[in-house]
Amino acid sequence: MRNYPKILLLSNNQVETNALEGILSEYVALKSVGNLLELQSVLQGGGYDAIFCGWSFHQGTWNDALQKVRQRCPDLPVIVFCRAGGEKEWVEALEAGAFDLLIAPYMKGNVLPLLEHAVASHEARRLHNATACSRTKAS
Repeated sequence: MRNYPKILLLSNNQVETNALEGILSEYVALKSVGNLLELQSVLQGGGYDAIFCGWSFHQGTWNDALQKVRQRCPDLPVIVFCRAGGEKEWVEALEAGAFDLLIAPYMKGNVLPLLEHAVASHEARRLHNATACSRTKAS
């Protein structure tokens, strides 16, 4: 049995949601939510490997979502996506703590490698933290 990464998609833009779901659904276990309240509820269950977060959505922005994620799951990679953006938006997202900024058009060739990198980074952080924790306990 294949082990699929668990990915959360936060967006209420149906066009963007459909595009990303079409790319990701074959490769991940995907859960879609449309607002911050749903995001908080789903995060309580835990176990996600990465989050794709739309630039803005009903009653919130990517930065609002990023703050909620950081409070609950500080090491969880958040990939912000938007239809248009440039260096300014990319720098803004990275400085705020996002893993990366994905600009449309969303295609397998740019979405899947970014996702793979985010999931590998998250797994490496988990292993590092587990090792550091066990070393601290052994001391």
